[in-house]
Amino acid sequence: MPVGFRLARIPVLNHVTQSLLPRSLIAASLRNVYADPAKVTPELVDLYFDMTAREGNRRALAQRFTQSDFGAHASRIAALTLPTLILWGGRDRLIPPDNAAHFHQDIAGSRLVIFDELGHVPHEEDPARTVAAVEEFLDGEGK
Repeated sequence: MPVGFRLARIPVLNHVTQSLLPRSLIAASLRNVYADPAKVTPELVDLYFDMTAREGNRRALAQRFTQSDFGAHASRIAALTLPTLILWGGRDRLIPPDNAAHFHQDIAGSRLVIFDELGHVPHEEDPARTVAAVEEFLDGEGK
């Protein structure tokens, strides 16, 4: 789990991260969620830094991490009956790929696509491939 996420889960420190979130911490978190840290450019760090600096975003993140037990509602996943595409990075260190297999098993009729060389944000690391998988899924659902 990226260090920024861990800090956001600690009750006292999550208040600190609402007003102080160094660019270096954002960069470290990005390098953790990208399979290829070389894709974490200064421009990408700037983009994420700017997003976290927007009014309310840091507070919302801190609140999100204190709202629920992770996995508390996992049993509800099997109730899904709509067409479901599961995209996952095979090198996801934040939420490991074995979770994708569980989702696929629990959601009847789902389709699972794992991008072996991508991390937690496959849609950012390789947008063309992830869009192609979505388009293929949508084309198949329309038939």
